[in-house]
Amino acid sequence: MKKHINITIILLSSLLTLVSCSEQDFLKEERKDAFTTENAFLNKAQFETLLASNYRLIQEIYNSGDVDSDVWALGLGTDVCFWPLGDDRVYNDWSLVNPFDTYTDRWVSWQYQMIRNSNTVIDAAQKEGVAWNSDAERDATIAEGKFFRGFAYRNLANIFGGMPIVDSPVTSAKVDFVRNTREECWEFAKKDLEFARTNLNTTAKYPGKVTKAAADHLLSEVNISLKDWDGAIAAATRVIDGTDGDYKLMTGRFGTRKNETDKGKNIYWDLFRMGNQNYETGNKEAIWVAQFEDNLNGGTVKSGRPIVERTWWNRIWLFKKAGYTGVASDSTGRGASFVRPTTHANYTIWNNTGNDLRNTEAVIKRKFYFAKDVAPYFKGDLIPKSFLTTAADSLQNVYPNWSKFGTDKHIGGIPDNGYIRDFYVIRLSETYLLRAEAYLGKGQKDLAAADINIIHTRAQSPLITGTDVDIDYILDERMRELLGEEWRMLTLCRLGKLYDRVSRFGYAPAKNSIQLKNNLFPIPQRVIDGNVGAVIKQNPDY
Repeated sequence: MKKHINITIILLSSLLTLVSCSEQDFLKEERKDAFTTENAFLNKAQFETLLASNYRLIQEIYNSGDVDSDVWALGLGTDVCFWPLGDDRVYNDWSLVNPFDTYTDRWVSWQYQMIRNSNTVIDAAQKEGVAWNSDAERDATIAEGKFFRGFAYRNLANIFGGMPIVDSPVTSAKVDFVRNTREECWEFAKKDLEFARTNLNTTAKYPGKVTKAAADHLLSEVNISLKDWDGAIAAATRVIDGTDGDYKLMTGRFGTRKNETDKGKNIYWDLFRMGNQNYETGNKEAIWVAQFEDNLNGGTVKSGRPIVERTWWNRIWLFKKAGYTGVASDSTGRGASFVRPTTHANYTIWNNTGNDLRNTEAVIKRKFYFAKDVAPYFKGDLIPKSFLTTAADSLQNVYPNWSKFGTDKHIGGIPDNGYIRDFYVIRLSETYLLRAEAYLGKGQKDLAAADINIIHTRAQSPLITGTDVDIDYILDERMRELLGEEWRMLTLCRLGKLYDRVSRFGYAPAKNSIQLKNNLFPIPQRVIDGNVGAVIKQNPDY
């Protein structure tokens, strides 16, 4: 069943090929057998195939490029991580961010593809002649379309502010889109997510499908953006209290490697072992999980290579100065140090956290050892900080490896392509942090602290009081719990905190180049230039 969503995605490519071919046949006189949107979606299976294209886009967001491109939404150049291979790269140097930036351009493209697919589903599902088994089945299908449309507008509004709202299929050339306000986009997303949370299923048909809980989680965040604190609290509470399904934080060891106890391996380590991400296999804090498969066409999207370990982990295997041969092994992984967590993420946020399970050696590996005798050191000796004498030594070869991004036991023992796990899009701990943020917005700091303490209790971290809670504390807690999971760029931009956090906690070149205008990103110039029938105004100072 786990492979179902990827197989559906493969079938989708055949459907799109048929639609494309039919559109080229418009000169033919005989049209009664043509495959069009009027007769293509006549039963539930056909809608599932179209919706699969949106799940494919989620896969692409996580794994469609190489180097650092897939980390952009996760916070490249912010307070959480940076590109360590050169200071002159965009998002190390924020002055290079402009309307021609390819990362933000593809972000817009993905969201409007999602909106296009969703509008087709919503519109076609309401047409006469569709063979629904029940009204509930129809409404659940429409709800899935509205979920993705609301999700896409949240993704656009958080980053760019207002963008054009397209609420129905575009069936002819249109070049006069008008930019809506940010608040209008959030309100539009809210309306879609309200419908989705009412009509989606409580349980998923198979791993990766969205449910009521996913809709309420996003609804909570959108309500926070609109400063509807009570609405945000209510939506998050429906996820937390069981209204939307039986979700809870995992507190005991579980999954494929639960019997390993060395080096501080614990529940948090278990969350990121291969095979452990889905609710259907026992992980009750998994609300929405992007699916990836080994040895299945399309299962990893980008050339069959799962780049998460390659992207985030250091190059210890290349560190010949410390006795390494330059050949990766199963135990070391094959990190390429394309992205390095900041000093704030690796060290500062762990001050005063006691014996937090999220900061054990197994969860964040900080100790690396000589592979051969290197006088005056011997094989197996700990590499000391004093040995790291060049920038490359500490920026590329030796820095903490977070276990959520890699493994010491790869599929087939192959370190280059052997770490393929599913990706959390939404995990329950973030729902608690959203509710804490809403309580903070409402001025109920003690209740915010209580939600954070639920996460601390699982992590065996010291408990806090309401006096400890402000937005910086919540953002640091999100980093401790969700680094590399939350879409940090979206979080900081919706809060208007990107400039502030980068200027205080970012990598030095980013600190020195970030500007207030970067709290919103530039509208891609391609979008502005192509909309010749109306003016789409650029964000200020770009």
